[in-house]
Amino acid sequence: MARTAGRPPRSAGNATVLAALHDGPMLASIGHELPSGKDWVFEPKYDGIRILAAVSSRGATLVSRNGLDKTAQFPEIVESLDAIYSRVGEPLLLDGEIVALAPDTGKSKTNRHAEPARFQQLQSRMHVTDGAAIDRLRRETPAAYMVFDLLLAGKQSLAGKSWTERRAALTRTLRTTGASGTVRVSDVGDDGEEMLASARSNGWEGVIAKRRDAKYAAGHRSPAWLKLKIEHNQEFVIGGWTEPRKSRSFLGAILLGYYTRDHRLVYAGHTGTGFTHATLASVYKRLSRYERQTSPFSPPPRTNERAHWVRPCLVAEIKFNEWTTDGKLRQPVFLGLRDDKEPDEVIHEPESLQGAPVTTRTTKKRTASKRTATSRAASKRAAAAPPAAGKATAALAAIIEQLRELEDAGEPGTLELPTGALDVSKLDKVFWPKTKTTKGDLMRFYAQISPMLLPAIADRPLVMKRFPNGVGGKAFYQQKAPADPPASVRVEVVKDEGLTPASRLVGGDLATLLYLSQLGAISVDPWHSRVQSVQMADYTIIDLDPGPRAAFKRVVEVALAVKNVLDSLGLRAIPKTSGATGLHIVLPLPPGVPNEGARTVAELVATVVAERFPKLATVERFVKARPASAIYVDYLQNIRGKTVAGVYSVRAQPEPTVSTPLEWDEVSSGLDPKEFTIDTVPKRLQRVGDLWAAAMKKPNSLEGVLARKKR
Repeated sequence: MARTAGRPPRSAGNATVLAALHDGPMLASIGHELPSGKDWVFEPKYDGIRILAAVSSRGATLVSRNGLDKTAQFPEIVESLDAIYSRVGEPLLLDGEIVALAPDTGKSKTNRHAEPARFQQLQSRMHVTDGAAIDRLRRETPAAYMVFDLLLAGKQSLAGKSWTERRAALTRTLRTTGASGTVRVSDVGDDGEEMLASARSNGWEGVIAKRRDAKYAAGHRSPAWLKLKIEHNQEFVIGGWTEPRKSRSFLGAILLGYYTRDHRLVYAGHTGTGFTHATLASVYKRLSRYERQTSPFSPPPRTNERAHWVRPCLVAEIKFNEWTTDGKLRQPVFLGLRDDKEPDEVIHEPESLQGAPVTTRTTKKRTASKRTATSRAASKRAAAAPPAAGKATAALAAIIEQLRELEDAGEPGTLELPTGALDVSKLDKVFWPKTKTTKGDLMRFYAQISPMLLPAIADRPLVMKRFPNGVGGKAFYQQKAPADPPASVRVEVVKDEGLTPASRLVGGDLATLLYLSQLGAISVDPWHSRVQSVQMADYTIIDLDPGPRAAFKRVVEVALAVKNVLDSLGLRAIPKTSGATGLHIVLPLPPGVPNEGARTVAELVATVVAERFPKLATVERFVKARPASAIYVDYLQNIRGKTVAGVYSVRAQPEPTVSTPLEWDEVSSGLDPKEFTIDTVPKRLQRVGDLWAAAMKKPNSLEGVLARKKR
């Protein structure tokens, strides 16, 4: 978290804790009917913030389901957990829900008997970072931590044990500590219908059904936990807002949507109800930062008032009466913004149990077996995917949250990173005026995809093209490292025969990557070799550069021609968008290939392509001598020290496009490089994984090329 005025940072030791929590909590599947039988137990579905709490000698740490550190926002819960540790004397990892507390109607002056309230009462506390405001809100809007699972007790991990065993350990642990009204063990019951009736009479959001024998599947949505809602409310992605009418301030209504299986954002309706003047101002301030020119909805909706479209990155919780026959919300009401839910997780949830007859069932073995097989297949796919592909781990999510808070504050600040501190400033500066994308957006993108990007640039000298005033301003190249870089940034003296020794930034760690952005270097341009062996190249690149009258479909044609030649030579390559108007074809090389050899391989392929397709491709070096509609097949970017935009690099184009690796079957007439942006690439990485890393693990044999060269 960014440092809060009036209180010391709690960063000491948190990195280790957050790394241990990177998988996130176990998630419930959406249930359609109430299960019956002795295999199930039932808990209230609390309307709050899902929190994993790590309790240790270093102090309690509160982490949301998507990895955001909420420790500072709820000091009363932290104090109670610290007190529990002082009595237990061993580390604990708890899972539960932070809820707002309704005023206690009894005579007690504590919160011990206060009942959980609804989410909107918690909304005011979720994003506050000012110390004085936090102290005020803990008195005005008290909260409690409703604990329903224990995953670690001392050195013993309980995740592999059944729910029954974990529950017994949780009850013993918190009961012996004299758990306060601020930290409570959740209610549980054997009778699902009775629990559902209590939910309706007490105004709960719903009921959670859990199998007694279920192990804790961290980070997975499991059918062993079922979420049964009794009212219509769910999260929606905000895709825009409309102009206000008459005396209303800031905005008229927010435009809501959800994602389909094919990753389209579908419009679900709008609402201007449920806002106070303060929330109107707050939501408008956040939305206006993400305004863009085009609708994120597919298809774009019609609105009564002028619409302002936004990047779909904010999630709102909405209460509504029902879905209409045309798939829109009836009488939706805004309850609050949620930063503990990722936008791409928002889908159209099935109908709730409100007003419908509740049915029960006994789980059949065939159904359970089918679900288990499905879950096993999903687990296998997840295991095959790269760790955290496109999805921030908890530690990264905490860094991303620091960046967001510093940008919201509009002030310089210090990031706490694994390799040390990094000072950042002007995160709210707009780098891409067309999309209103900021320097902070750029840094958050690089932080989010750093698990894929950092290995790709590890140990490679970096060339900077700096845009201190964004893509519309003047730019300049910088080869050498700045004179006085931060201690957390990696700088090496790069030297070789025929090369003047120079201090250069070297890739491989997050501090250096974010330092590039702080300097205004939008793209990441690495050498093809590493500092340990600058004479040798790890890959060779064929850069397809279209002439001024060449359509992109012609670039695709030449890329496929390159692949045809590569196939004939027995070579493998991975295509990637350049992030601008061209494509890069990258061939991973075996160890020990000198830079000159890498250039020779690319030259051979480029020359053959130009000979076979003279109307499409050229290797002519002089721009004026090239046909304006031809594609320049450039092999000269493989000279030592030459660079092109690296994989996953953002480009200084009118929109924040990203150089993105592709499957060969994606290289077709329908390919549009503008679809790969800082908004879409993280979701793509979750879907397809890290294609670059997979390709680089399979270096080419150059025997066919050498044989061709000899002929």
